[in-house]
Amino acid sequence: MSHTAHAVEGARSWTRDGFLISTDSSLIPIQDLNEAFASDALYWASPLPDPVMQDMLDNCLCFGLYSPTPAPPAPAPVDKDISASTAPDPAEILHEIAGHVKPESSSQSTSHQTSPKDVEQQQTQDQEQPSLIGFARLITDRVTFAYLTDVYTLPEWQGQGLGKWLISCVQEVVEDMPHLRRSMCVVGHGKERGIEFYGSLMKMTPLTEPAMILSWKGPANTF
Repeated sequence: MSHTAHAVEGARSWTRDGFLISTDSSLIPIQDLNEAFASDALYWASPLPDPVMQDMLDNCLCFGLYSPTPAPPAPAPVDKDISASTAPDPAEILHEIAGHVKPESSSQSTSHQTSPKDVEQQQTQDQEQPSLIGFARLITDRVTFAYLTDVYTLPEWQGQGLGKWLISCVQEVVEDMPHLRRSMCVVGHGKERGIEFYGSLMKMTPLTEPAMILSWKGPANTF
């Protein structure tokens, strides 16, 4: 393995408050990912046959966000005197990327360079397999270019800073590519918030030079 590709070739993991982010795609439950792709929240995506989904995962750098519990803790009682204008807005889902989330908690995350075997052993130590609650995918040659897509955090887990943490981990890997020319993503709904969010976490800015992005809508396009 070359020195350049080492950072992105080896599986990496991060932990925080019992949550796990891992780039080991073998940990991703395809059924759960397909359920997310079938949801209205991910309107740009659609489920894929299991072998096709596996090919997609194998050919990209994927980040799975896992919870130690299948459901979030029950919310604290809401003060009825709090007006709707002061209550936090639910996180929005943007085109191909996750919506804005609240700032992460003060708890620290730790990053590890691990082999897939090490991550698998970490998972099997628990009686229950951690639940997939979020995902991000980098389409990349692992040297010069990285395109971010299919980012989401399940709605019931939004508002805890997990989406921000997920994207911070993605950016950590991106910045370990010394020959990177450009990283990109596409924002749509709530684009102003998306520009601010990804500008802050991934140093991205709108294209201002004379350039035009060209695309062709393939057979699986849903919007």
